[in-house]
Amino acid sequence: MDDFAAALYQNLPFPVVIVDAQGRLVSHNDAAARTFGWSRDDGAAAGVAVLAGEAAAARLARQAAGGRENTHALCFRHDNGTTFDATAHVIAMPDADGRPSYAILLRSLLSGGSHGEQILLGQRIAAALDTMPEGFAIFDETEHLVMFNRSYKERCGPARDAVRVGVTLESITRANIRAGMFPGIREGTPEAEAMVRARLESHRNTGSGGTVFEFGKDRWIRGESHVAETGDIVALRVDVTELKRTEAALEMKRREYLSLLQILPDMILRFDRDLTIRFANDKYAHFVGSTTDGLIGRYLPDIACAPEHTAALMDIENYTRAAPVKTVEICIEGHDGQMMWMLWTAVAIFDKEGVCEVVCVGRDITEAKRQQQQVEAQTKELRRKNEALDQFTATVSHDLKAPLRHLSMFAEMISEDLHRGDIAELPTYADHVRKSAARMRRIIDSLLEFSQIAYRISAPKPVSLSDVVRDALALLESHVQEAGGRVEAAPMPDVMGDPELLKRLAQNLIGNALKYRRPGAAPVVRVYCRERPGGIDFVVEDDGIGIDPQHAGRIFEVFQRLHRDEAVYQGTGVGLALARRIVESHNGVITLDTQYGPGARFVVTFPQPVKSKGNDRGRLG
Repeated sequence: MDDFAAALYQNLPFPVVIVDAQGRLVSHNDAAARTFGWSRDDGAAAGVAVLAGEAAAARLARQAAGGRENTHALCFRHDNGTTFDATAHVIAMPDADGRPSYAILLRSLLSGGSHGEQILLGQRIAAALDTMPEGFAIFDETEHLVMFNRSYKERCGPARDAVRVGVTLESITRANIRAGMFPGIREGTPEAEAMVRARLESHRNTGSGGTVFEFGKDRWIRGESHVAETGDIVALRVDVTELKRTEAALEMKRREYLSLLQILPDMILRFDRDLTIRFANDKYAHFVGSTTDGLIGRYLPDIACAPEHTAALMDIENYTRAAPVKTVEICIEGHDGQMMWMLWTAVAIFDKEGVCEVVCVGRDITEAKRQQQQVEAQTKELRRKNEALDQFTATVSHDLKAPLRHLSMFAEMISEDLHRGDIAELPTYADHVRKSAARMRRIIDSLLEFSQIAYRISAPKPVSLSDVVRDALALLESHVQEAGGRVEAAPMPDVMGDPELLKRLAQNLIGNALKYRRPGAAPVVRVYCRERPGGIDFVVEDDGIGIDPQHAGRIFEVFQRLHRDEAVYQGTGVGLALARRIVESHNGVITLDTQYGPGARFVVTFPQPVKSKGNDRGRLG
């Protein structure tokens, strides 16, 4: 061999032996000496049998003929007498005299061996590491690169050509900065130095679990560092691009769902089995006077103003797998002080231990509730009107027939007398006809007045009851003088209503008190008010003939007269029915006080708006 070939032969990292046709040693390199346990002096082991077993010559010739690219499993003999198996290339190399000889290049140790085992095993490990998709490298304690695989080199960016045994991670990072791997960061700037420090800190921080960084366009690498028992640092670079894309897609979906939850008109709340808030949308956060971030982690009952309204929704034990949904309607006070209705629906989510989370949705149903109440009120009013109409029809039919019968009867009597030529009784009959017609006219006028009173007032306003009574007394002045009585009226508060209707109500009640007086006694009528929780009582009482309590219910019906003799107590029986209709149009109630006597006492109760005494919003808690 020339000097160059000899130097290359001796410094090859894998064992090489040259043998004759019988497999006896002719020459070897340093790696082979370490593997077989020989001295580095070629002559020390010359002539020893390298291969174990018989028919070495035939095997070598056959394997050499198979081509240099093939490897063969051979059994070799160690200097200490032991044997070991290894794969090897067998290359025919005739000597200077043309006699057959062979070069045997050992590739991978299969078993046994001593000094050369480390080299052969390292080659096998390196080949295996190159098949890994993850980048793998080992740095010594001084942060110099000891070994690496193909994937690690490829994932070192544009500076991959600078990756070789002995370089430092810092030099690789700076080479990538010079190559422009990090947009906007130039070599020698504070940003570049910060990048170098960050990479070195991530490399040295072996307990952090790794750092994810961008690698090229739309690619991401997670770098991890682990300390080996030898003190070396094992560096891994794992391509997490697909994972990052999946995370990005999930994050986009999460943001879409979050945006949807935020634009919904409903309040949305999620809490766990410990009543700790895990999510709240902006609508709910605004309602409780907080922010979404400020609510996360809060104990739910701590933010509730009226937890009694929604206690059933917070009671985890209430939910079962068979009945995981709870619904409750609550009436609360809104920010504007107006009452609002909320419909809360809660759905429990279960794990193996039971309820793990509850998702609540609160919807403002105030408008729907108001419409429902209006429909119910209208239905109730329609039912009441129909009942009144049925009663009214029956009563009218009965009461109008009486004067009609009188008219018909006296008309026939007049006709008969005229036919006979007897006119002596005609003036009497004519007077009866006139009175019947007059009574019918009064009944019709009363019916017209009754039918014109509505059950509802379109625009109620504050009305002074003192002014109402004063105006009614002005209209009744002649009746008071005729009866020779007096009316005592105390100062009275305001109510919401219609002044004209209220004046007619006072006029009817005071007029009745004057009409049904005791014979020969001057009537005294007292009008006053008394306040009570939730309303005002308007009272009209007298010392007249009174009303039997057994008639307390029927006196407010149309044409119900307790005194049939109109010569003594005139009337059509519509006055109290009209009074009740006026009271009901003001959402009030009129009753006869059956415990009062002597005389009669009528009590009209007007509702008054109840002022709010607190700011109880009834938040879900």
